[in-house]
Amino acid sequence: MTDTAPQARPDNFFSVMALIVAVLIFASFSMTYYVPLATSSKQFTLLRHLHGLVFFAWTVLIVVQPWLVRSGQIRRHREVGLLGAALAGSMVPLGLWMATVAIQDRISQKFDLPFEFALYNLVDIALFALAIGWAIREASRRIDWHRRLVFVSMLLLLGPASSRLWFVFESMPFPFFDMAANVGADMLFIALAMYDRKVLGRLHPVTLWSIVVLVPFHVIEPYIARSAWWNSIAPTLFGFT
Repeated sequence: MTDTAPQARPDNFFSVMALIVAVLIFASFSMTYYVPLATSSKQFTLLRHLHGLVFFAWTVLIVVQPWLVRSGQIRRHREVGLLGAALAGSMVPLGLWMATVAIQDRISQKFDLPFEFALYNLVDIALFALAIGWAIREASRRIDWHRRLVFVSMLLLLGPASSRLWFVFESMPFPFFDMAANVGADMLFIALAMYDRKVLGRLHPVTLWSIVVLVPFHVIEPYIARSAWWNSIAPTLFGFT
């Protein structure tokens, strides 16, 4: 059987959700990257360009992949998946590198808590690595788990990316502004839960545990980020001591 052979066509939920997430991610960087880059109003280092290229390439890939499945190009989907795995593998060290550079910038600008936002970076990168690594493992075993784990990895990128859009609400008091981006991204779990109820009659384990773990953590994360405990251990974790 070829990769274009007729077969049961899956619904388009994951295709549409991937497109929505990608649009939100690209929109989030309009004022902080695209416009300054186009107008030369701000200079970016090679690291920032490389970071953007890899992350944007992966975002495009998550849109392409489900559409390849819908069109029956399963073999091509698997081949492109190898590129996705390579990109995901490079996103982890690049993300940590960028987080370290951001800490250095905040130290030079004499922020009161230069390691505060590093918690968000570290947790998002670690959870992304876990979700996408698990998704890759499930790709040839349990497709229902694979699709939902990729969905979770998408939301873990959407949160930090969309934080750029939330700056219009920066007058919101603590902790609401600090949690807004991640909790806002978590709202898409509602769509996944509704989809599960429709096709399964229940919440899928990936959906259930992602909601149970991520949503409460994203609510309390700002308090941890400002805690004396985190700000005492973060310099060691990021190699500043």
